[in-house]
Amino acid sequence: MEHSEELKEFITNYELLRKKYKWRVDTGALMMIASLFTGDNKPFNLDRYSELVNFIKQESNPFAYIQSTLRFSLAGLLLNQSDHPEESYKQVQHCYDLLIEAGFQRSPHTYIAAYALSLSIKQGEESADHVERAKKMYDGMKKKHFFLTSHEDYPLAVLLAEAGSDGDKMLEDMAYYYDELHLVLWKGNNRQFLSQILTYGKRENKEILVQNTVTWMDDLKTQKFRLRGLHLPIVGVLSLVATPSVLLPKIKEVYDELSSYSKFKWYKDQCFMIAVRLVIQREISENRVLDVGLAATVESILQAQQAAMIATMTAAVDANSSNDG
Repeated sequence: MEHSEELKEFITNYELLRKKYKWRVDTGALMMIASLFTGDNKPFNLDRYSELVNFIKQESNPFAYIQSTLRFSLAGLLLNQSDHPEESYKQVQHCYDLLIEAGFQRSPHTYIAAYALSLSIKQGEESADHVERAKKMYDGMKKKHFFLTSHEDYPLAVLLAEAGSDGDKMLEDMAYYYDELHLVLWKGNNRQFLSQILTYGKRENKEILVQNTVTWMDDLKTQKFRLRGLHLPIVGVLSLVATPSVLLPKIKEVYDELSSYSKFKWYKDQCFMIAVRLVIQREISENRVLDVGLAATVESILQAQQAAMIATMTAAVDANSSNDG
């Protein structure tokens, strides 16, 4: 099997995390965290990860959203992306505070937006300028679809604001994709989410991208994948990378292998997302995604989506808890 080594590495990472955190973190979240260090050049170090988890706990408001499952996800993202993750976390918290000051609501998704924002700000740049662009993008999205746009859209608003200077053009593209996707999706949040991902890809031929997206959705359903809202950003990524005929057989093979493990059989959503991530990582590493800009775009979406998925899980669990964070 082409991805057998990555799967072995994933299982090893998962078991390390499970042994230490099984009573504190949901299996699905542990799977997503383990996948961050699978197929990557940076091996997983459990001791270093635990140090960072504890650091975030100590540095944060005890009633903040970050004290929940989200803390473990963010620790994985920071350890994977930064050589100095403690300093990176301080930058995330600084960005979070700026987003709140700008009018964003306190929520798990605001932390993911802050993480995405922190990656975009280069040393010496004024953070407030980035926040202002993100708020302008979010307000534009809200104006287009008032009842659909919420805190769940914060991370994509940040990514879109950083992706290009012409915010009005991006909002027009988003509206185009949203309208065209009536072929496969009812009006609603899921359709908006997918339109945001396609917009982030910045393709010139929007008609072909829409058709590839429709083909992906049809072919995934034919293969008995049950598509839900949390899958749609991944469908958008797949549409940007290649056609189903190129990638779907590989994804199906990895998915079937993952979901065959008894410990994962009730976590098919995570199995699907991890399978897609492993396959796309291999495509990028072996230069089968030739566009360097596209490869960076895809990785940004995968990182943000992985964290946003756990933010959604966190929000569901903590719906009745304090949000002083």
